[in-house]
Amino acid sequence: MKLSVKSCSAAMLLLWGLAGCASNDEDVLVLPDVDNKVAPETVWSSSVGNGVAHFDSHLKPAIVGDKLFVASREGLLTAFNLADGTELWSIDVRDGADAPTFGAISHWWNERNAKVAGGVGVGYDKIYLGTEDGEVIAFNPETGERVWSVQVGGEVLTAPVAGEGFVLVNTGGGRLYALQPDTGEQRWMHESENSLLTLRGISEVTTAAGGIIYGTGSGKVGVLIADKGVPAWEEPIAVAKGSTDLARIIDVDATPIVQNGTIYAIAYNGQLVSMELRTGRIIWKRDYASFRTMTLVDGVIYLVDSTGKIYAVEASSGTETWSQPVLHKHFVTGPAVYKNYVVVGDDEGNLHWFNRQTGEYMARHEYDGSGFFSEGLSSPDYLVVHSRNGEVEVLRVPE
Repeated sequence: MKLSVKSCSAAMLLLWGLAGCASNDEDVLVLPDVDNKVAPETVWSSSVGNGVAHFDSHLKPAIVGDKLFVASREGLLTAFNLADGTELWSIDVRDGADAPTFGAISHWWNERNAKVAGGVGVGYDKIYLGTEDGEVIAFNPETGERVWSVQVGGEVLTAPVAGEGFVLVNTGGGRLYALQPDTGEQRWMHESENSLLTLRGISEVTTAAGGIIYGTGSGKVGVLIADKGVPAWEEPIAVAKGSTDLARIIDVDATPIVQNGTIYAIAYNGQLVSMELRTGRIIWKRDYASFRTMTLVDGVIYLVDSTGKIYAVEASSGTETWSQPVLHKHFVTGPAVYKNYVVVGDDEGNLHWFNRQTGEYMARHEYDGSGFFSEGLSSPDYLVVHSRNGEVEVLRVPE
């Protein structure tokens, strides 16, 4: 079997991996029972277009100050007041349509899909979206006015990242572009080796200490010197092995995390590694594999592996502090850490709450039957979740 670049979604992989596990009634996946000990309140809810629908897109909201920005695949972008849900402005990013609209109704008369897949990115007093057609667009966050738009060579499948004086756009074809924040002018482009068989996705880059940290579809993590885009180093954290094509997929799709001069990265069919930022030297490595975004809070890495198991790992040593298998073989999002909880969503629209110190399963609450694909977004006061069909819920757990 040969699959072309970016033809294989994470959801498809999980389904294929479980295809032999549902041959009788005993093998049907059932959510575990839980005695709810957490009762989140819905502060407000709204919707923006049709969300990402059935597409496996990591399009997710962004918080900037007191504003929440939410986009949909078809091309709607809306700004809300984070605290009360007041709609501040809403635009349609499709050609000639980026004037304020009346809520989310403009898509009814504009049938062309903008195929927004990368965003929402923030920084340098702008917000950014990218599309599968290779368009990158910058907007004024106060008004929604389009500031600039440019074309890059490849699908923009993850949020543009503002850092080190650039807007950094990592594309599905292995090209990383550095754009000038005020004009969108290309300053440099770096091309990485890619694999013929990869997941449909790519990691967001991370910036730190004058470097740009990226993952590749060929199982490598690298650092570019930001000023010119020249490589400092690139090292493998996964090696293709196994007897099937699926077993040989080794993407680094989760965004690398950088803290105190150390990179933490994970690969599908690879490992979780701690690496020295300056040299790429591996400090420790552990046998966890994932394509989902990780979270690092208070010295602990929280991750969901490729099979749905949840782990807490000490960042300093790689020591596992707890593991939670109750959602094994369920398709769940990456973890969001909100207050004292680790929260993941599933493809049936449930949010699952775990104690972040112990891993205890605390609660399950149903929200939207279309399901969740991207992890929640947390702030000190709120947890924001965004369903496949565009529903936005802003939640709060009382102290």
